[in-house]
Amino acid sequence: MKRAVAVVVFAVIAGSLTGCTTQACASWVSFETDAERAAGSQAVVVTSSAEPDGTARIMEYDTNVYLVTVDAAEKGDIAVGDRIRVASTADACGTYPYGDAGGDPMLGPAPLRLFLDEEGGTWRTITPFDGVRPAS
Repeated sequence: MKRAVAVVVFAVIAGSLTGCTTQACASWVSFETDAERAAGSQAVVVTSSAEPDGTARIMEYDTNVYLVTVDAAEKGDIAVGDRIRVASTADACGTYPYGDAGGDPMLGPAPLRLFLDEEGGTWRTITPFDGVRPAS
């Protein structure tokens, strides 16, 4: 038993000395419709204004954050006219953090419908792939 513990401790120390890190990868829920996305969210808002506002650490990954002015509040404890900070959840383990080479969906053409969860006082999109949709 002591030998096994020593090997594990050595592996952790060796990994930290070489700069290797172990990163857990999320298994994202997939939603087929906006109704499913809304049911899986704490809040749903529509915005025509998403201004870059730094980054936030979500699941050990630095994600883009935006200051959003709410044009329509469809679900949750958010009102029209509120300005909220929204982190654009990213997939740290994928080739592209937001699902494809198109980049962060928060930078898409307005208006946008955001499907949100709140975690530790920060609003974030529900997944990297289903948290932002065109609001048409």
